[in-house]
Amino acid sequence: MNDNTPCSNITAAVESIIDGVDALCLSMINIDKISFHSIYSDFERLEESLNRKTFIDAAFAFMAERDEAGRLVGSSRATDYLINCLGLSRAEANQRLAAGRNLYEKLNPEPVPEPEPVEQEPIPEPDPDLSEEEQARERQAAEEEARRKKEAAEEEARRKYEEAQREAQRRAERERQAQEERRRKMAEEAASAEIAKIIEQELRNLNKHAKPGPQELRTKAMEESKRRSPEDLRKWLRKQVTNANAAGTMPNGKKDPFAATRKRSFWMSEPDEDGSVRVSVRTDSLGAALLAKVLAPAQRPGGPQLPPEEDNRTFGQRRHDQLMEVCSQFVEGKDPKSGLGSIVLSATLDELESLSPNSTFMTDTGHELSVWDLVRLSEGVSDYLAILDPESFQPLALGRTKRTASFAQKLALFAGEFCCSGPGCDRPMSETDVHHLVAWQHGGATDIRNLTLLCRRHHVDNNDNYDFRNGMGHSERDPRTGRVGKRMPGQDGFRFNESATADESAASHYRRRAEERSAKRPTDGPPPPQPSGMNGTLFDIGQDPGAMPKAS
Repeated sequence: MNDNTPCSNITAAVESIIDGVDALCLSMINIDKISFHSIYSDFERLEESLNRKTFIDAAFAFMAERDEAGRLVGSSRATDYLINCLGLSRAEANQRLAAGRNLYEKLNPEPVPEPEPVEQEPIPEPDPDLSEEEQARERQAAEEEARRKKEAAEEEARRKYEEAQREAQRRAERERQAQEERRRKMAEEAASAEIAKIIEQELRNLNKHAKPGPQELRTKAMEESKRRSPEDLRKWLRKQVTNANAAGTMPNGKKDPFAATRKRSFWMSEPDEDGSVRVSVRTDSLGAALLAKVLAPAQRPGGPQLPPEEDNRTFGQRRHDQLMEVCSQFVEGKDPKSGLGSIVLSATLDELESLSPNSTFMTDTGHELSVWDLVRLSEGVSDYLAILDPESFQPLALGRTKRTASFAQKLALFAGEFCCSGPGCDRPMSETDVHHLVAWQHGGATDIRNLTLLCRRHHVDNNDNYDFRNGMGHSERDPRTGRVGKRMPGQDGFRFNESATADESAASHYRRRAEERSAKRPTDGPPPPQPSGMNGTLFDIGQDPGAMPKAS
């Protein structure tokens, strides 16, 4: 066997690195007799070398995606392999995959659209005062001239098309050369993860048809990073992006009319410690015009029920409130039977009975609402609260003989699961699909016992045939506990969703309390009584803003 293959070289190098790190860690347990001035140059060399791990990480991530590493963890995505086996966050996994694509993905010339057909110019009618013979000659001359112009226009369109193709090929070749050069430099020279992050952040603003393109700018930025501080590199690259966007044209030589539209985006942060959420929007001119129109009523103080002299809100607060008013109108306009316009919260009976001004409840969107939020919400929209069975911790069975789950069934699933039931998933119900555990095409009924919530990612990775083909598992209800979990090939038992988000469900609250009662219960004697009033009824909390929901 040849031991000089790339794979064996990598294995040997990794073993050497692991041994070195182990020895270094042991040496640093007691540092009383270690002088900084004796080792600082060693650590400078170490830091410079470790900076190249950014390149190694990108290469490994690209191979993981190329060779379907996700199958090792029952997924169709390499992201899940990197998260589960390397312990990365989803953001870091996605960042490494993006870096790998930028370094190794094959770059092909951009397709150039075929030239549009050239219409022949209409032939004018000959002068009626001329003789028939003269009219015929004039008509023939006009037809020949129109045909000549059409042929010339077609030839010009073909010439521009071929030149656009050549330009697309030249651009792709420049990008390929820059990509190859960057791979070589990253393998030979150190570039910190911070520098790589700055470059990618600034290149997000680069237009699709910018000149030079992203690979060329990445290579130039890596070279500039040797002599610029991170802050100065950001400023330099931002200017380069601006110039490249200004110089950019589509392969046909025209400016891209949709350059701004391609960059549109909407982003919401996770809630902070007091529940505040930051929102960032990037839109084109049309979107900006629509937003300006929607927010126009906030230019002046006051509102339908608030005199201007009593309006103490800032301009920013008025604009916020105006946007929320538009959102509320959208929610109110939805069909309540579908549930699309409803905000749903999860609570146990104990939590409702001990309601206080500091009480908070999780919603199907993943956001926590206070009692005061619920009062404000109940002024306009239709909202619901689902209560669980206290013994099984499962919602009341609401069977249907149709494929689409009813809104009541979705409420029941929310109460029982709160979010996607995939192991470790935190996607709220509003971002999930209702999944049939036994597939509809296999005879599965649309009954609450045969339904679960799965986000798009876990839904795609579910094997409806239950045969573990291609390493793919499936969601199934545990007959012992009644919970839905994931069955994986080669593994016994179920993998349940134990994420912090799943722990917020009412069913999870009941399970914990049942475990606490069981731990305190004497070995003999009757069990403690169950709370009364738990009949799985659905309550409407939108009727009386000042009243707490009561069991029917």
